[in-house]
Amino acid sequence: MARFIYRFRFYFLALGIAGICPVWARELGSSESLEEMSERLETETDPERASSKKRRRSRSPMEDMMPIDRLRAQRQMGDIDLYFKDGVAYRDSLGFKSGVIQLYPPFYEGWANGRKVKGLYEDFVKDGEPGFTLSSVIYNERYYRETGKEFVNYFILYWVPEQYAFTLFQPNSFGPVKDRVREAIVKARKNYARRDQFDTFQDYVAFKFGRDDEIANFVDGFWIEANEGDYHLTYFYTSEFLVERKRQAFVRPLIATTSFILVRGKLLKVDIVKAYDSPEDIPRLLEFTEGVRDDMKTVNRHGESNR
Repeated sequence: MARFIYRFRFYFLALGIAGICPVWARELGSSESLEEMSERLETETDPERASSKKRRRSRSPMEDMMPIDRLRAQRQMGDIDLYFKDGVAYRDSLGFKSGVIQLYPPFYEGWANGRKVKGLYEDFVKDGEPGFTLSSVIYNERYYRETGKEFVNYFILYWVPEQYAFTLFQPNSFGPVKDRVREAIVKARKNYARRDQFDTFQDYVAFKFGRDDEIANFVDGFWIEANEGDYHLTYFYTSEFLVERKRQAFVRPLIATTSFILVRGKLLKVDIVKAYDSPEDIPRLLEFTEGVRDDMKTVNRHGESNR
């Protein structure tokens, strides 16, 4: 994680400098027009009014639109990579194959393709689970900028299980797969769970034997089953980002979900990871995870896309 965190930080600093320099150069090389002089005088005499006018002028018409409407406007302005299906956006360039079936993740305003960040995809692959192919990486570029973090702090990873890449599932055949996932998780718990990590003996026993719905208090660092349906199995967990620099290392808390889902009969593993800011982040992440699952099904339904 350390390498991609460090590179990612300076990638965005470079973008910021590139955006500032042209404006600075224009200011040095231009003389004050009558309009500019009028604005300057108004600023000096009535700064509040001038500031209000400046904010109104600086607002793009797109800022008053809903997110999906802004994406549609973006498409109309020449972004030919954007498509829509039943009101959900997706990008053709983010598509990937599971076996011979082409799938697309939903795309949201403010998010970006992680493959375009040098080294980001490779570092996720290096930390990935054997037997899974990382097919798409999407990160929340807006959240990264707004929070001023030094590392990727909100992202989605789409994995294709290599064992099932050419298998088509139905809910009844997906059931045994979910059972095997649970069995593997519970088996691992018996090796690392300790009594002193839990508030009560009842929580410890329930956790160790996979009765997650009986656990009263959550334990950091462990996968807990969040919810299940005919087409998905979702776990929630907490962990940490490890941020390493040349002379120091520190950690940041994170929350995450891992979902095993069926999309057009194909099995996928979807990780959604976010930096932890407040207790409200947990229900929001679970809600967002549900939305991603539903939108994934929507954009991959049979039928024509609309532009």
